[in-house]
Amino acid sequence: MLENFFKPYSVAVIGASREKRKLGNQVLENLLKAGFPGRIFPINIKAGPSTRILGMKAYSCLMDVPEPVDLAVVVVPSRHVLSVIRDCAAKGTDSVVIISAGFKEVGSTGLLLEEEILKLSRDSGIRILGPNVLGIIDTHHRLNASFAPSFPPAGNIALLSQSGALGCAILDEAEGKGIGLSKFISLGNKVDLDEIDFLTLLKEDPATEVILGYLEEIERGRDFIKVAKDVASQKPIIMIKAGRSESGKKAVSSHTGSLAGEDEAYDVAFQEAGIIRADSFRQAIDLVRGFSSQKIPQGKRVLFLTNGGGVGIMASDACEKFSLESASLEESTRERLQGKLPAASSLDNPVDILGDAKSDRYKVALEAVASDSNVDGIIILLTPQSGSEEEETAKAIRKVSSETEKTILVCFMGKRRVKKAIEYLRASSIPNYEDPEAAVMVFEAMFRYGQWFKRSVEEIKTFPVNKAKVKSILSKSKKEGCLEIGGNLALGVMEAYGIPVVKSWLVKEAKEALKVAESLASSVVMKIESPAILHKSEAGAVLLDLKTEKVEDAFHKLTERAKRLVGNNGIRGISLQPMVRKGKEALVGASLDKVFGHLIKFGLGGKYVEIYRDVSTRLVPLTPGKAKEMIRETKVISRLLRGVRDEKSSDIALVEEVLLKVSQLVSDFPEIVEIEANPLIVWEKGGVVVDARLALRKGINHGCS
Repeated sequence: MLENFFKPYSVAVIGASREKRKLGNQVLENLLKAGFPGRIFPINIKAGPSTRILGMKAYSCLMDVPEPVDLAVVVVPSRHVLSVIRDCAAKGTDSVVIISAGFKEVGSTGLLLEEEILKLSRDSGIRILGPNVLGIIDTHHRLNASFAPSFPPAGNIALLSQSGALGCAILDEAEGKGIGLSKFISLGNKVDLDEIDFLTLLKEDPATEVILGYLEEIERGRDFIKVAKDVASQKPIIMIKAGRSESGKKAVSSHTGSLAGEDEAYDVAFQEAGIIRADSFRQAIDLVRGFSSQKIPQGKRVLFLTNGGGVGIMASDACEKFSLESASLEESTRERLQGKLPAASSLDNPVDILGDAKSDRYKVALEAVASDSNVDGIIILLTPQSGSEEEETAKAIRKVSSETEKTILVCFMGKRRVKKAIEYLRASSIPNYEDPEAAVMVFEAMFRYGQWFKRSVEEIKTFPVNKAKVKSILSKSKKEGCLEIGGNLALGVMEAYGIPVVKSWLVKEAKEALKVAESLASSVVMKIESPAILHKSEAGAVLLDLKTEKVEDAFHKLTERAKRLVGNNGIRGISLQPMVRKGKEALVGASLDKVFGHLIKFGLGGKYVEIYRDVSTRLVPLTPGKAKEMIRETKVISRLLRGVRDEKSSDIALVEEVLLKVSQLVSDFPEIVEIEANPLIVWEKGGVVVDARLALRKGINHGCS
């Protein structure tokens, strides 16, 4: 469907120019320099019968071209683009790249113009890349329909970029380091085609084995996850996503929401889809070099082979930092090496073959460790010393790499002495990294992708629930204008979904409160129930551990406090709950992300939740396996639940079930934009939600309880 963007038989450059400084000239020249084998038609509104641009006959408009045109590249002022697209429709040209700028990036007028272009695209069946793009490149078909100053060598990496400037930087890096690209697609404003369309295409592209992307925003979040997951199951996707700053955080009313930033949603979505997220330009380049040239490791046991103790220590430190395992050699491998290496060599990991190691010693050691079943991958470290044979060592590495299924990464440190060896390795599709940590980071990312690739598909588990009760509570609250719900009503929503909640009574008189307290065999907790007081502890609206004789006084005290805070009409009553015995305090909640849908969170609960920020996050719907992962990922609450020192473990199965039920709840009622159970008190057996709140719409300050 998008074939004419990459394999056109003919290309028209609309806005072609004789002036070298103009983009219309640069695009035309790039097409010629790349050696495009098809027909090229320069279009310039001022062209006459004998006008030639860069030696080619020019036409005044697309309709004058006597042959079919498969791809139109538009480089005219934005105000003329609509008429150009109409010409494309009349000509039968179904693929258009709009390089021109001056659209939504400049304001509302440009946005209106984009909307008109989209309507015309839909009505005519024309597919549009852009506007405001750098262009498009297919190295295997010698197509460079862009104004990029670089044309990289042909290879197996496809590049998608929403930023033209960053696209130029990556293209220049690729050309300078001999990194081969299959395609380059500048996404720009994405008026029609977006990253989802091109990921779908690249999945089937035989020339592409790895996909690198730079994105600033995604609009079709759920569709993106579905397509990316499908693509990543066949070829790795490495993505740079801009925007990790605090300014991306949401302004929300619950702890759950305040712990969920926009950037975190992308992290969770990428994890779900199997995308490897790069934190920087440099990291992205390092990752694609590894993924595009080496086999995915089957495990995380890595062996370091070095000629220097210091660099070996650096590698070991990085191994621990990235949660890899330092491989232990089999005894047979150790015996094999003992007879061939100097006595002073170290056969622990890192395997140190000493500073005077020449290429033959590297070869012997590498052949031995590559055949060891305890080793999943090898990182070879070399510092250029007086006896080093850098190029011969690179040749030995190439030979062993071609004979093994193990992942092999290299770190030849330095510049001048190792330059030719690194060039040889590059030509042999063996990536070299400037420092050990970069190599270890790449190995860990490759291992993580391999684990995601081998994941088992789980079914969504559902529970019998009382949807009618929740629907009634939400409908009534919305009719009353209460879009934030706390207290007894929020606990009622939880209870309707089988989540254990503390028993609660709403009373309106002191005598009634005393009667309830007398019926309980424990101290009580009393809380003001008011639509205007959802965060009760902060407002002083909670009294704890009250004996029966104190209940009436407490009722009057809370009632007076409530009147001062919200007035007579703002109080529904006072709730009484039995004082719950101590346990481990957890938080379970969910919040709605505008791009990817609901995110569910688990973490340390209670009043310290925002201080320690001990949380893990997943996308809804949640599966049982992911619920287990969420609990394991937390640092503090998972340890507390498993039992510390002489403590017995808590009911982790209950926590998993609460997570799954909250996931089911927000799936069934997508109008819930935030929900939180905090704290969920967990005992050795069983547990109970003590407080809850939920929101039906953002930006509303009043609520119901």
